[in-house]
Amino acid sequence: MKKFFSILKYPISIAVGAFAYYWLISNPQESYPIPIILYWIPDVIGWNGFFIVIGVLAGLLTLGACVGILGEDKED
Repeated sequence: MKKFFSILKYPISIAVGAFAYYWLISNPQESYPIPIILYWIPDVIGWNGFFIVIGVLAGLLTLGACVGILGEDKED
């Protein structure tokens, strides 16, 4: 299982990020409830940019989870 995650940790994280972006774009919901503290971000970078940022964050979280499962340490 560790070998699986070590080989596919980057493709899995990219796929999760792309899926999160695609799901947010194709979701038929008319409005997105976001916290008031983050409400200015879509006004500054636009909704597509906001969805890209969310997709990148989802990919990074998935990469962190894969690295956590592997138990990899920092290489000094």
